[in-house]
Amino acid sequence: MEMKQLEAFVAVVQHNSFSKAADMIYLSQPTISAHISSLESEVGAQLLIRSTKSVYPTPTGKELFHRAKSILALRDEAVSSVNRVDRELSGEISILASTVPAQFLLPEIIAAFQKIYPHIVFTIHQADSQQVLEGLMGYRYDFGIVGTSVNSRCLLTVPFYHDTLVLITPKAMTVNKGAMYRDLPAFLRQQPFVMRGDGSGTRVEMEQLLQKQGVSVQNLNIVAYFHDTQSILSAVSHGMGISFVSGVAAAAYKKTGQIKVYDFEQQAFTRQLHLVFKKEMVLSPVQRLFVNYLENYFSNEKVKEA
Repeated sequence: MEMKQLEAFVAVVQHNSFSKAADMIYLSQPTISAHISSLESEVGAQLLIRSTKSVYPTPTGKELFHRAKSILALRDEAVSSVNRVDRELSGEISILASTVPAQFLLPEIIAAFQKIYPHIVFTIHQADSQQVLEGLMGYRYDFGIVGTSVNSRCLLTVPFYHDTLVLITPKAMTVNKGAMYRDLPAFLRQQPFVMRGDGSGTRVEMEQLLQKQGVSVQNLNIVAYFHDTQSILSAVSHGMGISFVSGVAAAAYKKTGQIKVYDFEQQAFTRQLHLVFKKEMVLSPVQRLFVNYLENYFSNEKVKEA
């Protein structure tokens, strides 16, 4: 079993395609096919199922995929420790992230990261928090990012960003801030409310927040459900109602004057965003570099601002 065979196999599984795998690791498609065929012969089992639209691993293929990634990560770690510096590292990182980090945090983080490590390519996929955790248990993604707590013996979590949920209202809406802060439950019950769809971390955190304030979702005048933060921001900016969203997501709309934003200095209105990955995963040098960078990114930004 050769490293080139494992590289070809991992690339095909990650990209669900022989042609895309060939492009990513700079081999011809016939060479990729030959590597897979010889690997299947050596293992003595079919590793990939080839359909007209996609390629995906068999149960044996999934097991080999995880082991192959660990082998390649250890290989890269050994090579890196001997004769390469971090800035020269190259590779791919795939992330399945919930809405807020995918749309509002990762573009900033990755842009800053690639100024230092320009040869590392990212693939970002978006799903709600529940789908992220489910998807991470498969074989396509290196990391997940969610805004909910994770209770799984199979996953490790790295907290990296302290987020705040803020109340947003239409720009034209007049709010008696004193009365609202004194009796938030009464204020919320009186307004049309735009709610996140099931499965999102923001929805879970919002419901917990409301419960701590003595408000049940059933008592709200919900006028619409949306499955992403951008749609909620747009709906509120058009006067549909009020809602709670991530503070980092609301910032751009607030800056352009499309909505009004109210924050609350209470622990109940904060949450932690987490980077999540499989406990069994052996981090490659590229992956470890990103984890360390992400852990320190916002701390360093605060130091710069100070």
